[in-house]
Amino acid sequence: MVLVGFSLYVLNCAAGLAAQLGVVRLGVWHHVLYAVVFASTVAALLFAFHPALLVTAAALAVFPRARPRTRLHPLLAVIGLLGYLFALLS
Repeated sequence: MVLVGFSLYVLNCAAGLAAQLGVVRLGVWHHVLYAVVFASTVAALLFAFHPALLVTAAALAVFPRARPRTRLHPLLAVIGLLGYLFALLS
């Protein structure tokens, strides 16, 4: 379950980066993918608990308050990614 969540998280990061760079306009789809990523993170927490996933969940929980094109937005993405990486590598 952690690998599924991680894969979706990376996909969402790539989509966000592509939108940030103006390569593609995703509109609502980036937000739909965010909801799927959040749900998969909660599922990973429930079915394959690792403390590092709490970091990812916390970063995802703060995302709605982080405006795009601010420093907080990509910082939260990296923090959440680190949570998944620690969970996968330990």
